[in-house]
Amino acid sequence: MKASVGRFRIAPKAGLSLAALLALGVTIAPARAYPQAFQEQTSIVLAYVTDTAGKPLAGAEVQIVGTSVRGNTDDAGRVALLAVPIGKATLRIRRLGFAESTIQISVTPGATQDVRPRLAAVPADLKKVVVRASHLKPERYARTGRFDEFYRRRSTGSGTFLTREDIDARQAQRPEDLVRMATGVRIRYRGMVPYIQFLRCDQINVYIDGIRQHDGVRDYLSLSPLAIEAMEIYHGLASTPPEFSPRPSDCGAIVVWTRWHGKQ
Repeated sequence: MKASVGRFRIAPKAGLSLAALLALGVTIAPARAYPQAFQEQTSIVLAYVTDTAGKPLAGAEVQIVGTSVRGNTDDAGRVALLAVPIGKATLRIRRLGFAESTIQISVTPGATQDVRPRLAAVPADLKKVVVRASHLKPERYARTGRFDEFYRRRSTGSGTFLTREDIDARQAQRPEDLVRMATGVRIRYRGMVPYIQFLRCDQINVYIDGIRQHDGVRDYLSLSPLAIEAMEIYHGLASTPPEFSPRPSDCGAIVVWTRWHGKQ
């Protein structure tokens, strides 16, 4: 998807407090507690995301580029980003099925910045699939060695496999939405923080681009579905390949391949 860069009118709203935003039902992006001196150097950005026809877009990711400040819009297309550093910044808005947009903003202390970006829908482009001797590979990888092992394991049918086409079709907004498709996998929450639970399985390995992660579930949940090209989910000793279960007690694995894996 091509990114578009636009400049929108930013309307400062003096005195619009966090309490007022909560009263209006605006989704508040989580933020850490900061010292008072730091808070005086930050402000709030309120984004209202719609399509080109003005229809609110739920689940759009809104991020201050170069920072960890981000959030997802609610059903009304709104999200409030807290603790945004003052000064010039770039706001990036993404949603599956729409072209990414970036907006240049100027954040001033003591005023809520009101941003109203519109995203343009991207026409669906169904890729042709070609048949190979042992498994199916999309035409874009047919003459490369990228993801060969993924498609080889997929042909055995011993786990749950998601391709880029599957991810797009499900319009997943968060990484936890993808693992919901696997049998025996549950998403639980500790407050607002999700965690992944495999039934009758405590030892779960997470691999990203073939590398076993130390804090695997957390690392996986930090990914955007837009960055994932393919996924494998295994539940049970019998179905988990040996390369993804290095310990005898391992009984499950989440294997993620990003869109950059294998690129030269």
